[in-house]
Amino acid sequence: MAEPPTRGQPDRGRDRDRERSRRAWWSARFLELIEGMTLPEPLRAGRALARTEAVLTVRRTGNLVVALVRDRGEDLHKPRLAVRTFGDDAWSQAAGALAAQARYAAALLAGSLPADIEDTFAARGLTLFPQRADDLAMDCTCTDWQRPCAHLVAACHQLAETIDTDPFTLLALRGRERDALLTEIRHLRPRSPAPATGDVQPATAPPTDPAGFWTSPDPQRTAPDPASWTSPGSEGRREGTADRSGPTGRPDILLDLCGPLVVEPFGDLREVLRPAYRILTTPRASPATTPPAVSRADGAGSRARRGGG
Repeated sequence: MAEPPTRGQPDRGRDRDRERSRRAWWSARFLELIEGMTLPEPLRAGRALARTEAVLTVRRTGNLVVALVRDRGEDLHKPRLAVRTFGDDAWSQAAGALAAQARYAAALLAGSLPADIEDTFAARGLTLFPQRADDLAMDCTCTDWQRPCAHLVAACHQLAETIDTDPFTLLALRGRERDALLTEIRHLRPRSPAPATGDVQPATAPPTDPAGFWTSPDPQRTAPDPASWTSPGSEGRREGTADRSGPTGRPDILLDLCGPLVVEPFGDLREVLRPAYRILTTPRASPATTPPAVSRADGAGSRARRGGG
């Protein structure tokens, strides 16, 4: 049984659990399988190298990954990892399965992998993640005879970071780059049937006269005239109401200040907006806030009654 860490000593097991919990499930799965092929000593050394940022570069070309790792003795080593790719027939089956459900492509584009994607590949006799030694080819310039060596483990930790943010990397290691896979999925997606000829409604051309924008071309569905959008009391301006229509008193002055708003086929949208703008900027009297008119005689009579009472 492992002894608990003493005070001041880092709990490396807890650190590893915390690191894995931060990873996406697909990158954690990839790293778990790689580390499962590693002996204890190079596994510990490789994790230590990964924590100290000893991996200087990681480059992928197709299914081949080449890294540059600085050893604890300041020596530089070049570990290499190649993943066995699927053949064209296998990828055609896999792409067909991915195309059958749009959520797979949507998840990949969003930088994610559905949890059941492994089952989708397994149903076609394929393993998405490398699980056996013959799924991988590994070597390194170091003299260690064990594979994976510490440098390969460190490189795989860095590779897992890339897979974490871009799951297409995992699929590329199996032989299909992002663009090629998406193109294949797009071609295999079922197309929506064309509508029947009798169901097609003739398109209605948009009005070219700005004044006609506010009226429907269908005489049975006539839109209300913006000039009728007034409420009782809005015909005139109440005494004491501020004029917010601009320096000239025109409510549509801002439309002239903003310059032309040309949109084809309507032309200048300012002429389309002008009638509505005039209505919307016209202040309306509020019955709840308008005090009742009191005549001078009524006021005098009420004062006389109060004095007599």
